[in-house]
Amino acid sequence: MKKTLMHSVTALALVFSINSFASPAPSDPKKQTPQGLYADSKETYAMMKKDPSIILVDVRTPEEWQFVGYTPMAQIMIPSVNFDFTKMDDKKARFADKVNENFVAEFEARLFDLGADKSTTYVLMCRSGSSRAQPAAKMLYQYGYKNVYIMTDGFEGGKLKTGEHKGYRLKAGWKYNDLPWSWKIDPSKVYTPM
Repeated sequence: MKKTLMHSVTALALVFSINSFASPAPSDPKKQTPQGLYADSKETYAMMKKDPSIILVDVRTPEEWQFVGYTPMAQIMIPSVNFDFTKMDDKKARFADKVNENFVAEFEARLFDLGADKSTTYVLMCRSGSSRAQPAAKMLYQYGYKNVYIMTDGFEGGKLKTGEHKGYRLKAGWKYNDLPWSWKIDPSKVYTPM
């Protein structure tokens, strides 16, 4: 009984210490998740340093990892959305997005090797913090993953709205904050579709 109580107190203390890093919910409801857990890139880095069991999941595309860079701290790299090269998104003047229907299955296939499960804490990272991480968090929530944070500023951060660099992604983000990243992808982490 005493041992069980100590484990419960320790687990509760860990939850509170992790949540002390948490960012506020995004003001845009489209960027909010059912889990309601948010952390920016600096908070994510601090969380991972404090608790090495936290798993960073990079949900960007392989093209982004190769041409923009990635962080070796990401233990799982699976795109939540791919591009459909047969269709254009005329509004955004680029190829159309296509949800990775195998995202949850591919995610779960990687958990065993990491010793992770539904009680593990995950942080999802996309380019700027919501357009792909948020839908991935929703998918994971439907499968019982409640401890899923969104990195609110993503790998590249937000676009500047004014100044000579207007439109450039130089507003916060993992890479801008000079957190560990590289151009050289670790072959053991390369994404291969199921």
